[in-house]
Amino acid sequence: MSGIVGCLFYYLKEVQSASDTTPSLEGKVVEIRSGTRLVGVTVRIVGLEKDVQTDANGQFKFDAVPEGQYTLQFTKVDYQPFEQVVDVGDSTSYIHVKLKTIAYRLGTIRVTDATGDLSKFEKTTDLALADTELQKKLGMTLADTLSDETGVSQRTMGRAAARPVIRGLGGDRLLILENGERTGDKSASSADHAVAIDPTTAEGIEVTRGPASLIYGSSTLGGVINVKRNNIPQVLPRNPDMHLTFQGESVNSGWTATTGFVVPLGPFAAQLEWNRRLASDIQTPFGTLENTGLSNVNFSTGTSFIKDWGYIGISGGSYRSDYGIPGSPDGHVNGVDIALDRRRYEGQMEYFFRRPWIDKVKLQGTYTRYQHQELESNGALGVEFGVLTYNFSAMAHVFHNAIMGVWGEYRDHATGGFYWTPHTREFALAGFYLSERDFDRFTLQGAIRYDIRRAEPFRNNGTVIRAGTVQRRDFNGVSGAASGIYRWTDRLNIGATLMKTFRAPGIEELFSDGPHLAVYSYEIGNAKLEAEHGYGSEVFARYKTDRLTLNLTLFQNQIYGYLTPTNTGEKEWGSGAVGWLWIYQYTGQDVLMNGAEVGIDGEVFPNFHLQLNMSYVNGTIEANSQPLERIPPLNGKLVFSYTPSPFHFHITSRFSGSQTRLGGFEEPTDGYLVHDVGAYLNTSWWQLENILVFEIENLFDTAYREHLSLIKAVMPEPGRNVKFLYKLNF
Repeated sequence: MSGIVGCLFYYLKEVQSASDTTPSLEGKVVEIRSGTRLVGVTVRIVGLEKDVQTDANGQFKFDAVPEGQYTLQFTKVDYQPFEQVVDVGDSTSYIHVKLKTIAYRLGTIRVTDATGDLSKFEKTTDLALADTELQKKLGMTLADTLSDETGVSQRTMGRAAARPVIRGLGGDRLLILENGERTGDKSASSADHAVAIDPTTAEGIEVTRGPASLIYGSSTLGGVINVKRNNIPQVLPRNPDMHLTFQGESVNSGWTATTGFVVPLGPFAAQLEWNRRLASDIQTPFGTLENTGLSNVNFSTGTSFIKDWGYIGISGGSYRSDYGIPGSPDGHVNGVDIALDRRRYEGQMEYFFRRPWIDKVKLQGTYTRYQHQELESNGALGVEFGVLTYNFSAMAHVFHNAIMGVWGEYRDHATGGFYWTPHTREFALAGFYLSERDFDRFTLQGAIRYDIRRAEPFRNNGTVIRAGTVQRRDFNGVSGAASGIYRWTDRLNIGATLMKTFRAPGIEELFSDGPHLAVYSYEIGNAKLEAEHGYGSEVFARYKTDRLTLNLTLFQNQIYGYLTPTNTGEKEWGSGAVGWLWIYQYTGQDVLMNGAEVGIDGEVFPNFHLQLNMSYVNGTIEANSQPLERIPPLNGKLVFSYTPSPFHFHITSRFSGSQTRLGGFEEPTDGYLVHDVGAYLNTSWWQLENILVFEIENLFDTAYREHLSLIKAVMPEPGRNVKFLYKLNF
């Protein structure tokens, strides 16, 4: 059906072009190295005083252009201005323009999109993957997609439930957002809970640390991952836009199909997207990892009213995932099946004032209904979670260099099955301010945020459970950050960031009580927990020439009251196949984490590039000087690439040291060296953009284990995996 719709749209385009006898000028703008389509590029015809902006596909069009020779100017924030002379004849002229990025000012920071909430502040964005770059790295999950980036690890219980970890920090210390708001799932609370986002539906992924992260949350010591989707169109396309994506991999006989389109209807834009992912059990060098298959269905639709003053739009969608958690002698020997269902509804409005004291205001609200069931091998319900989440935010861009706003959340959390956490609701409200100032060679950025939170059980106030006394808990705290950089020379930048974060304990950490077979534990909360306060610092340097980029970062995070489930050394009956489960209770401990990141990227010969990334984290419990649990070892990658346009070939070696600094009840992990090879092609045929990616992961079928995998004692990581992706944009 989608193919028929696509052909119809293409036919309508051709009919429109054939019937238009007035000379026009149109084209496409991309980033010169990655081929990424650039949105929001201002295109101006010198002399005619006409200007337009590129749409979501990087395309622009001028109608009714008189015949003659003209100079076109292309400008976009963080890209070098470009001019091109064109001749307009008696038929449509089409040009293809490539823009080059500017060397950015803040540390290891790269930007790709000047249309987002942080367009004036994305100098603190550590990573931005958009369009073509995203397709090259697209994996089965969000964590898999980001796993090759410096400092990023994966917490896994099988690939379906993977979640990113940055600098050893995960859970609620690393916020995962969808279009700048909470996802509404429970992936932060437990290793068996999947992130309710399929990466093939993303238009871009950003990782942000430092002051800018505080506009999204107070517990952002690990950073913020924002997945950008076009379910509410912000740019009115000139013609119907459609994309088709197919992805396959051999290690689990998995395949993914995604299709969607955006159509203009006068001043309205309507969007529809559908995604299907199916995979069987994962193959490892030692055999099949049973009960790791999955079946996902993802659907979304939205519409927006777009004018010169801004836009207003709504969207709705569903995400359904059925996946397995492999068995373990410590839990259910046959594994646990999880049924996840999320319904999400979103509204956005952005209004441009374009005044000296206020540029624009953005309002956003979301409602999420999340249902999560964990079924034992005999079909019996083990644990059930239901969460209703309401979010709202209002942000104003003021004084050309600042953002101020408020954010609020209401959460209704209920449990069922053999899990007795009391029915509880959470209230949260916050205000924030972010600003940046330039002083010749020095740039200073700062942010402050104040949060209040309340966890309030619906009933049973005063009841004593194993977690403690059930009662209302109130928390409040200040978060703040400052980041500065000094441009020593045109090639050398140095800087530093100081950050203070605040994190209130969640419902599970306060009141949980019951067996959780999917993570092989019996979980007990701690109703007396206090808020967590983190203090982070980092220094960084960047040296960049035309052929070499060198990044070095040293960081330290000191966290008071670090909240984590701790093995008590005792067992409790848990109704699993084995019966007895280790008891984990939430505690707050003072910890110190420090580490380093190194990145080298150089052009050895024309079109030949060498890249080396490494990261290391050391975590210690200050009370007893013992190692902190679940800290990744030294790891990195070495990439040799050959890039004759429009092709890109690479040989990648991923490596990790052994992890022998172990917390209580942890097992050591050996080091490894794994090799990947791949190629991708991005080209246009008949004004249709084609992206092809081919890769072989773990080329030699090496058996290796990741330290953050909770099933590493059961099976190693996946074996040789042949991956293929094809994406068509038209």
